Amino acid sequence: MFRRILSGVIAQGMTRDFLDAMREASTYQLDRGIRARTAVWGSMTGQNNGVVIAADFNTLEDLERWSDLATVDARFAVVRRAVRTHMVYHDSKVSIHRLAYHSEGMMTSEDATAPRKYMRVLSGEVQPGHHREFVLSISQALDYQKQRGIAALTSVWSAMTGHTSGVSIVAEFDSLAELEKFDEMAVTDSEFGRLRAATRASMVFLTSETQLMRNLM
Repeated sequence: MFRRILSGVIAQGMTRDFLDAMREASTYQLDRGIRARTAVWGSMTGQNNGVVIAADFNTLEDLERWSDLATVDARFAVVRRAVRTHMVYHDSKVSIHRLAYHSEGMMTSEDATAPRKYMRVLSGEVQPGHHREFVLSISQALDYQKQRGIAALTSVWSAMTGHTSGVSIVAEFDSLAELEKFDEMAVTDSEFGRLRAATRASMVFLTSETQLMRNLM
């Protein structure tokens, strides 16, 4: 699975118009046979009105078909322009990521990975030669938290653009209560802290801060 990400800020007072335009764009591409799990996430930390558009494609061919449609279909260009009208972009470039690990196994359908209500993201780079240790430590930490009743859909995405050693650890939760349970265990449970430290030891973090977001669409 591959993820196309575009981030920016929704223009003030334009959230409803922005989401309406996003729904129209999603319907348009679906009607033309291009399936993608598209989610819109709004920032709960950092810059106000921050937003991330994440579109997941089962294959690179699906992503390429989307890119072709965006290039040659004049009507689709008009629909997408409506989205851009209500958004100020951090960067004109999109970033492309490949699914490297999923807590439920490797997924092949966007329906199987329907977004939950809240998302916690930590980004960084895997240290050279430490990819195996990184994935193993992630798996062990997830098993530990699952045994203690914390339900989170966790995935690791490897960058295909920009810094190719870049990774994002994405945990999705059904409720703020589940997210709070995770944060509390991270602080109070020494064994969980040790397992998470093993993950951090194999990474170079771009920031010490995590990014919290809520699902808008």
